[in-house]
Amino acid sequence: MIDERSRKKLILEHSRRMNAADIDGLLELYADEVTFEDPVGSGRRTGRDALREHFEELAAAGISEIPGEPVAGQDGVHVLVPVTATMDYLPKGPGFAERGWLTAPDTPENSRITWDYVLMMRAGAGGLIQELQMFWGRSDLDITG
Repeated sequence: MIDERSRKKLILEHSRRMNAADIDGLLELYADEVTFEDPVGSGRRTGRDALREHFEELAAAGISEIPGEPVAGQDGVHVLVPVTATMDYLPKGPGFAERGWLTAPDTPENSRITWDYVLMMRAGAGGLIQELQMFWGRSDLDITG
């Protein structure tokens, strides 16, 4: 168990490193056998290699996360934060459109995706993140630009 303040700092540090596109630094926050699901309902993946691939795709799209106030669970392991994020439509947007999550824009090269989600993390031994889940649905996505 890690204290509430430390878990809140951990989830905010995740967003800071994501915004800096510091993938190696970001992965240092995670356990080797991390499980993650983005979005919840799309299927769980396991391990730092799969997480690296996921984060590299987001960084390639120029993701920018603006986290809200984190909330820590009283269980000593969970922390959640609401996030508003933006990223370029390309390269990930066409996959979102294929899944029916959004409508493809007329000018994909000039468009951005904006979405709201809740990021949930479960911390384990040594304060490393054991689990990451992102909760969002189709109504939480929008195209700008």
